[in-house]
Amino acid sequence: MRRQHLHTFFMVILLALATSHSEALSGLQDELGRDPANMASSYVPIDSWVYPAFELLAAKGLMQSAFFDLRPWTRLDCARLVEEAEALAEDQHISDDTTGTLHSLRQEFVLELARRTGDRNAELKVESMYQRSTSIAGKPLTDGYHFAETLVNNDGRPFGQGTNLYSGIVMRATAGPFAAYLRTEAQRVSLASAPNAQTLQQIAVADFTPAGAAGPVSGFFRSRLLDANVSFAFKNNQFTFGQQTLWWGPAGSGATLFTNNAEPVNMLRYDRLRPIELPGFPRLLGPIRGQFLVGRLAGAQYVHTAETTFGTPGSALGNQPWIHGEKITFEPTPNFQFGVSRTVLFAGKGAPLTTSTFLRSMFSTGNASEQKDPGDRRSAFDAQYRIPRLRHCLTGYFDGFTDDEPFPLLYPSRSAWLSGFMYRCVPGLPHVTVRAEGLLSPQRSLFPGYYYFNVHYLSGYTNNRQLLGSWIGREAQGEQIWTTWQITPRSSVELSGRSMNASSDFLHGGSLRDLRATAELALGAEWQLHVEDQVEQWHFPQLQAQTQHNNEVTLQLSYRPSGHGK
Repeated sequence: MRRQHLHTFFMVILLALATSHSEALSGLQDELGRDPANMASSYVPIDSWVYPAFELLAAKGLMQSAFFDLRPWTRLDCARLVEEAEALAEDQHISDDTTGTLHSLRQEFVLELARRTGDRNAELKVESMYQRSTSIAGKPLTDGYHFAETLVNNDGRPFGQGTNLYSGIVMRATAGPFAAYLRTEAQRVSLASAPNAQTLQQIAVADFTPAGAAGPVSGFFRSRLLDANVSFAFKNNQFTFGQQTLWWGPAGSGATLFTNNAEPVNMLRYDRLRPIELPGFPRLLGPIRGQFLVGRLAGAQYVHTAETTFGTPGSALGNQPWIHGEKITFEPTPNFQFGVSRTVLFAGKGAPLTTSTFLRSMFSTGNASEQKDPGDRRSAFDAQYRIPRLRHCLTGYFDGFTDDEPFPLLYPSRSAWLSGFMYRCVPGLPHVTVRAEGLLSPQRSLFPGYYYFNVHYLSGYTNNRQLLGSWIGREAQGEQIWTTWQITPRSSVELSGRSMNASSDFLHGGSLRDLRATAELALGAEWQLHVEDQVEQWHFPQLQAQTQHNNEVTLQLSYRPSGHGK
């Protein structure tokens, strides 16, 4: 906790320094000029309303350089996309709804649009303040690494049966080539029920550990940093250091490789903000965007190395694993995108961080001895395509994931496959979008629970005990469907359903079914109300002999000071 307080203090000081109009900072601003390519900008949160708005514009043919499988985007890049959409809209007739969407996006990024035309890149803002309450009646599922989770893709917020409260503030600052972002919460979390001794013994067997690893923590009051980072930009390249959230895929239920299901990861990330095109024959690949990261995970309880298992259930190792990742996305045509990505866990307890261990994890393609372990490698391939003759209506996509193999397409029978579609032209309901997805995990390659697991990093592909990848987990199949009525760009009503079936070979299997109703309501320009009600039924015999039911209700009221749009 002491380290967390120091980090918070550092971020607050940095935010103040970033917008101070000192002589030195002004000189640096003048030296780099007012070119947007040299301006840093904070990132728009993954759950922002602007991404569905941009998806709508892309479906209407008003966007040709938006990479939806590589999020989040910076605010300045969003402003560039608004300019692109407005330019394309000049040559065609657009509906009143599309005009309204463009207007709302222009209002949201009005300051960034002004900076792209000559204004100085200098601000210090409280972006939002919010109060969130999540009440759960009945026993929820909290351990998605071994079973499932009642609440997913929620920035790793812990929860338990009863009332859970989250009070947050979001701040951002820019000064020429520098930017800073801070999102912090006070969390009061109810106590979640712990597995019994028999279940912990079965978890230990499944994970090859001497004792059962503990699930996510609960039953506390604490302050918590979520996204907290600083950035430096030059020539459309941006380096960002600190806690960050990523979403590497086109799916709505979560990418297979990187999502916001777990807490943000501490990392240094390189982001190519403006798409590039390669000369010569590779130009056929179209515009290209890429990201690269090196970071460190948290909360790992066990590793196995040198024929020894280190760790204690419920206690984080002193030397946590490192992670690096790369993702490159190509756009051969305005209607087709595909991306390749990879992450590797390396170093940590029993494997010191050195130049050799890093390079080995980067470039090794084969298996090696334990003394030359290349790391815990995963790769993914995703693609999305707007269907011919239904360009404005239907988009199909898939996300293939493999564990310890070089590329999913080369090993289809050893990979998990998530596929889905988005349909926007429901007859008689022009404001309704239907989206459906399913994830299929084939027969495991080696043993039950193989996906997201590793025989060296026994705490698996997790950050603070929560999966970084898809909520469907280590040995299961699942589906999800959404029906969304878009009232305005910032207001919507949605019904969704989720289903999951875990293999009986892994911790005796189980199932989950839930139905959720969600409303996002803009209460004027400065207030936003989020309401959701979810009913769930689950049966995991290893946890409870009888089928369980719960009801989750969440209310969140957010205040966004004026100047952020309508």
